[in-house]
Amino acid sequence: MAAASRVPVHIVTGFLGSGKTTLIHSLIEQKPVGEKWAILVNEFGQIGIDQAMFDARDDVVVKGLPGGCLCCQLAFVLQAALVNLLARSKPDRVIIEPSGLGHPAGLLDLLRGEAFQDVVAVQDNIATLDPRRLDEARVREHDTFQDQLNMADAIAITMGEQASNAQHQQAQQFISTLWPARKWVYTVEEGVLPVSLILDSGQARQQDQPAMPAEHQALAPALA
Repeated sequence: MAAASRVPVHIVTGFLGSGKTTLIHSLIEQKPVGEKWAILVNEFGQIGIDQAMFDARDDVVVKGLPGGCLCCQLAFVLQAALVNLLARSKPDRVIIEPSGLGHPAGLLDLLRGEAFQDVVAVQDNIATLDPRRLDEARVREHDTFQDQLNMADAIAITMGEQASNAQHQQAQQFISTLWPARKWVYTVEEGVLPVSLILDSGQARQQDQPAMPAEHQALAPALA
């Protein structure tokens, strides 16, 4: 399938409580008229996007996939849900919100695999970062936290109003150490990320990605 006819898919990752859901809500509110979006949400251990909020709309379809982690335990479920969603709803754009503890590697492997390579175009992988979490050693040193940011094409700094100037400076310094440089870094105010940042995004880099941590590999089924 020609690149222009493939459905753009955006992944919004980020550690627990980093504002992913609020960010996606803001993008939905700015959705271009005439576009139909599908949102796949992993409600693993957290409050996800409320499907009922969008029941009355025919331009936004929300599908929750509770009960496990999208990157490993729910890989087969995600594949089936996405195939069904693309066939039945025919969205113009898909946004996937994994669990805050979900590792992006398995999800990217699935989307770039044989089942979807001619159907979807994986766009910039966006990671959310709450600057305050860098003060917590157990978070800062967590493999998944680090890999989410290392694998991100772009970073949205969230919870800006609740972080101090020093915490913002620390976040910028942390991001500046990542290589290659992120395509963009945006400090979100009042939960709003300009939708132009995803509409104008290119395809995600085919970079060497960190291996999925052993605790996720043990749960991941082998996809045919």
